[in-house]
Amino acid sequence: MTTATLDTPLAGAYVHPVRDHADADEFLDWLRCPRRVLAVDTETTGLNYFDEVRLVQVGDASDAWVLDPSRHDWLIEQALRGSRRLVAHNAPFDLCHLARVIGSSAAEHLELVEDLGRKTFDTALLSHLLDPRDRSQGGIGHALKDLARHYVDSAAPDGQEVLKDRFRELGLTMSTGWAEIDRWDPDYVRYAGLDAIITTRLFDAILPKVLARGHEDLVEFEHQVQRATTAMTVRGMAVDRHYADQLALELDEERRGAEAEAATYGVDNVNSTAQVAEALTARGITLTEVTPSGQAKVDRAVLEALDDPLAEAVLEAKTASKALTSWVTPILDAANRDGRCHPRIRTLAARTGRMSISGPPLQQLPARDHRVRSCLIAEPGEVLISVDFSQVELRVLAALSCDPRLMGAFDAGLDIHSATAATIFGPEFTAAHRQVAKAVAFGIVYGGGAATLARQAGVDRLVAEEAILKFNRAYPKVRSWSKGLTSSLAWGSEPFLKTPTGRRIPVDTGTEYRSVNYIIQSTARDVFAGALLQLRAAGLDHYVRLPVHDEVIASVPAPWAEEIGAEIALVMSGTLGGVPIVADFEVCGARWGDKYAPK
Repeated sequence: MTTATLDTPLAGAYVHPVRDHADADEFLDWLRCPRRVLAVDTETTGLNYFDEVRLVQVGDASDAWVLDPSRHDWLIEQALRGSRRLVAHNAPFDLCHLARVIGSSAAEHLELVEDLGRKTFDTALLSHLLDPRDRSQGGIGHALKDLARHYVDSAAPDGQEVLKDRFRELGLTMSTGWAEIDRWDPDYVRYAGLDAIITTRLFDAILPKVLARGHEDLVEFEHQVQRATTAMTVRGMAVDRHYADQLALELDEERRGAEAEAATYGVDNVNSTAQVAEALTARGITLTEVTPSGQAKVDRAVLEALDDPLAEAVLEAKTASKALTSWVTPILDAANRDGRCHPRIRTLAARTGRMSISGPPLQQLPARDHRVRSCLIAEPGEVLISVDFSQVELRVLAALSCDPRLMGAFDAGLDIHSATAATIFGPEFTAAHRQVAKAVAFGIVYGGGAATLARQAGVDRLVAEEAILKFNRAYPKVRSWSKGLTSSLAWGSEPFLKTPTGRRIPVDTGTEYRSVNYIIQSTARDVFAGALLQLRAAGLDHYVRLPVHDEVIASVPAPWAEEIGAEIALVMSGTLGGVPIVADFEVCGARWGDKYAPK
């Protein structure tokens, strides 16, 4: 080897840059030695799907080899092909980039991601099975360095911090440094290689802990779910860029017009809580709610409740700005290369395991403004369909509590909120009564009390308290099950829930009331994730573009939309603990926003 090996701050860890033929021969000799797993990692210019891959790292617990994909793609292919088991941290990100390094077409990229995914362990998934909490929630978190310090070596270096200093030395910023630092800068190469070594050591440390908890099935399940969603990322979702460009101009015009209107009332900055509150007060409006810092609260809920032109102008300006900067511009940026969004889907995101979507955040698009969703369109000759579960969390509540009356209502195919309203208010219940009954049911699921119910249903607190009391009498096993769940947690030194799939969810002391929501939300998530795998098994997954909460968005040939929608809904449907889990479909149209547009 002619290129010098780099020492590292981690004991017994060495990084080998591969820059010439002699280096390549050494790497191939090393690669021929049998290993339990081979760690893979990438350094890219950014976090977007099409950002350039600058370096690829391949390593084990002691050695990492750093390669330039523009020169040594054939060596990278040697490492990735075949039957070797791989390990990566946040595998979907790296596998999507690696597939583009060694693949030549979109179809081949998808095939490669599937093949690599089948033999890759993701240490981020494994860490979530041990402790699903982020650092902000009192957990270890899921960043590689945090996990390494906890499970591997408390002195494990944080290469990001070192590189921040290096970027400053070179006159670069954190946003430009990853793209502009010299590819063979010793610090850049050293800490790139260390990530592969640390990933291997982390895998060796945490896999036995995960298996010791009896999570073998969950490990396989979660990796299968991840493969399903990574395939969705690669397929992407088509974007109408002309429409999105026009919408961006329209939203910017709306923002500027609303800001000008607000300025006539003395508000120069609609994002200034103090300015907005002061101007509203001057108009004779009494603001009764305050923020934790003691300032008058003027959030969306407060402004929407006011019949005032200033409140309307502030809301319109902020809504247009949010739509433009959070969604439409990111959608346009994402679609710049191939006319498609390729969002990152994190299959284990929340403490309960619920998924999240970023780059762009398509799971959070506003339902009130169909125009944003209308940027996303079906494939040529196809339409988008939405298939979602009907009241899945309440069905999970019925299954977990085994309340015969609640289970019977679902089994009979009744509208559960109407059935509950009839039970609470009598057979002559009104639409307002049904709304109260619905709020009570979801209050049980989400842990809301009488005050929350009163606010959401628009009723007096005494009415809310009476409705909760009657709900508990109507469904006594729901009440006894939820009380038993929270009581059992209060006595544990490290309280945690165990879901029907065996997932462990820590519950912080003093927040035992959240346990009902945690176990329902987690179980519903696993039902949904299982449905994604059922779609793959049925050969229907190639239609699916996005998983959104309890819903899938699919692009299907227009002539067979009804038939395919019904088939997808049938495959997703099933039972849980004797309670029917029902999925319904709706044909949206050529645009996702067609589902939300005023009829």
